[in-house]
Amino acid sequence: MAVAAFFIVITQKLMGETLNRLGYGMQAKEIEVDEDLPNFYKCVKLSQADEIISEEENMQNHFGMLINDPDTIKELENVNVPKKSC
Repeated sequence: MAVAAFFIVITQKLMGETLNRLGYGMQAKEIEVDEDLPNFYKCVKLSQADEIISEEENMQNHFGMLINDPDTIKELENVNVPKKSC
């Protein structure tokens, strides 16, 4: 595994431009991220929030596990009707 990793790193360093041009690069194109997203708790539907809460309660009651952070559940319990849902 170490030899294969070494070979990949050396090949990428020496022939990176050629590999990218041929489609064998590490990344096909630049990824654009939309940072203008609303707060999750302000756009989640009430039915979805209730579903997450009931799933969390079911997992705790039947299996004794936490899936979500307790702070997340508290926030979802206090969710209002969103102006625009996601």
